Amino acid sequence: MCKTHKIVVLFICLLSFNGYSIGINDSKYIELGGSLDPALVNNVSSKLHLQANQQKYNYVGLVIGRGYCSGTWLGSDRQYSYILTAAHCLYGYHKDQHQGQYVSFKLYDGTIISSGISTNYFNKYTGCSSDIAVAKIPKITDPLDKNGNVIKQPYIDNHFNSDLLLDAINLTGFGIFGSRSLGQLGWLGKRSGTGQLRFLYQDCLINHAIENTPSWAFASPGDSGSAIWQQRKGTDVAVGISSWWFGWQYGYSGHAPIALNSSWLQSIVPMLKTVDDIPSDTEEPIFLLTEKNILETDPLEKNIRGSIYYLKSNNVIHGPTRYIWRYPNATTLFSTKLIHQQTSIAYLVWLQGQRKTHCGWGKINNSAWCNPAANLGQLKLQFDQKDNPNLPIGRYSGEFTFSAKSLYNRNYNDTVTINADITINEALPIDGTITAESPFISERFERTIHGTVYYQSPNKIGANRPQWSRRTGMYSKINVDVKNNQTGAIKNIILRGERYLGCGWSMMNNAAYCRKTGPIYGELRISFIADDNPKLDIGEYKGSFPITVRGLHYRHFKHDLRLNVHLNITE
Repeated sequence: MCKTHKIVVLFICLLSFNGYSIGINDSKYIELGGSLDPALVNNVSSKLHLQANQQKYNYVGLVIGRGYCSGTWLGSDRQYSYILTAAHCLYGYHKDQHQGQYVSFKLYDGTIISSGISTNYFNKYTGCSSDIAVAKIPKITDPLDKNGNVIKQPYIDNHFNSDLLLDAINLTGFGIFGSRSLGQLGWLGKRSGTGQLRFLYQDCLINHAIENTPSWAFASPGDSGSAIWQQRKGTDVAVGISSWWFGWQYGYSGHAPIALNSSWLQSIVPMLKTVDDIPSDTEEPIFLLTEKNILETDPLEKNIRGSIYYLKSNNVIHGPTRYIWRYPNATTLFSTKLIHQQTSIAYLVWLQGQRKTHCGWGKINNSAWCNPAANLGQLKLQFDQKDNPNLPIGRYSGEFTFSAKSLYNRNYNDTVTINADITINEALPIDGTITAESPFISERFERTIHGTVYYQSPNKIGANRPQWSRRTGMYSKINVDVKNNQTGAIKNIILRGERYLGCGWSMMNNAAYCRKTGPIYGELRISFIADDNPKLDIGEYKGSFPITVRGLHYRHFKHDLRLNVHLNITE
C-alpha cells in the first residue's frame, strides 16, 4: 500500500496541470455494448452522456480557461456567476486571488452562462487536497430548466465525515472518454458514471473503479474541476473536486474534499448553499411492506457517526432486544400482529429482516460494520408465505416499529415505522402429507449435490443445528398444531423426524453418512406414531408445518418443504 501511495503522489505532481473526464471499467464497457476487440470497438459514451444530461446535473458545464475543464455553477448575483472548478484549471493558482484571465463557462447545449475577465479565487493550493477554485465571471445569463425557470443551486458538503465520504459517488463532467484496456475512445463530451471513494490519503479522496462491481467509473483526461456527488438528507451534494487520475489501466482518480474547503468557499460565494440549507423533512418517513415488495429503508448511518442496530418496539411480538456484533451473514425472523381484514381477527405474522453493511446483509440487531466505513445500515424487510404456512387466505394489515440505536452514540434513538399490507391469495403448494397410516418420505437430495444434507424446522423440539453421529435408531420430535375438523379444537401432536444415513435412520438434523455407502442417501421420513400421542381424541385432524433442507458441505444448498398432516383417528 505504501508503494502505491508513493506512485499516487508522483502522478499528482506530474498531472496537476491537465484536465480529466470519465473512464470506465472493461466489464462496464462490455455491459454497455462495447467490445474489447480493437477491430470491433463501439463507442458507448452516448449512453453515459444521457445519464449526465439529467436535469439534476444542469449546473455542470465546461470551463474554458487554462485549457478545457469542468465546472459547477454555484449561483449568480446581478453581475457575476460563481463557478466551482479545480485550482490547476485557472491562472494564478499559486496565489490567493488572480485577476486578468479571460474565462468562459457554458453548458453542454452551447449556452454560454458567463464569459469575460474573471477573478479567480484559490485556497492556498498545494496539491490535491486544496485543488479547488472559484471563478467569478461576468454573467451573461442564468442556467434554466426545461420550463424556463432558473435552476436550483446545488448543495455542497460542509461537514467533513470520512465515514460518509468513503462510499459510492457519481462523477459527471466534460472530457475524454475511454476504458481501461482500450484507452481513449472519445473526445470532449459530458458524461456520467458511478465510482467508489476507497480511502483518504493526505486529505485527498481516492476513487478506485474495480472490475465487475457497481463502482466502474473514474476521472480521466478532460474532467478536472468536475464535482463528485453523494446523497445527503436525500439530496445530491457536491463532496469533491476532480484533481488527478492515474492512467487508463489502473482506474484511480483523486478528488479534493469540498468539506475541508467549505469555510473558504462560504467566504467567497455569498449565495453558497450547503448541506445545512437542505430543507428538513419534519415528518417521520413511513415505509410500506407488502407481499410483493422487499422493503428497504434509508441508510440511517449517513446521518450519524458509527453504526446502528435495530431492536423490537411497538407491536413487534418476537424480536431482538439487545445488540450483537458478528460478521453479517444471517437473517432475523421476527413476528408482529396484523389484522385479517375479512374477519377482523389478529394473527401472528412472521417476517424476515436484515441490516446492510459493505460486506453483506446481517441480522437487524447486528451492529458490526465493514470497510470502508459505517455509512449504510439500511433495514430490509420481507414477507415469505412459507414462514406463515397456517395463515388463512385474505388481506392482513397493521403497523409496527423498530427502535434504531447507535453503539457509538448512546443518546441516539430513532424510530422506523412500517406499515404492512399483505395479501395471501392462495394456499402454499404441498410437498407431501403425513397420515396415521403412512409417513412422508422425501427424495434423495444427496444425489444432486456435493456432500450431505440435514433437516431443520421451527417445529422441531430441541436444537436445530446440524449434528454428526453415525448412531442409528434415534429420531427427532416435531411439535405440530392440528385442528379437529368436527369441533374446531386445536390439539398438539408429536411427529417423528428421521434422516437415512445409508445404514439406518437417525435424527433429522444428523448430517453424517455411513462409511460403506457414502453421501448418496439422506432422505427424510416424517411419521405419526399413535403411542407418541396417547391423549389424542377420536376425530379428523388437519395441520401443516415447514421443513428446510440444508447442505452441510455445499452451504449454498437450501430447499423448503411444506408438509400437511391429515389424521383420521378412529380409536
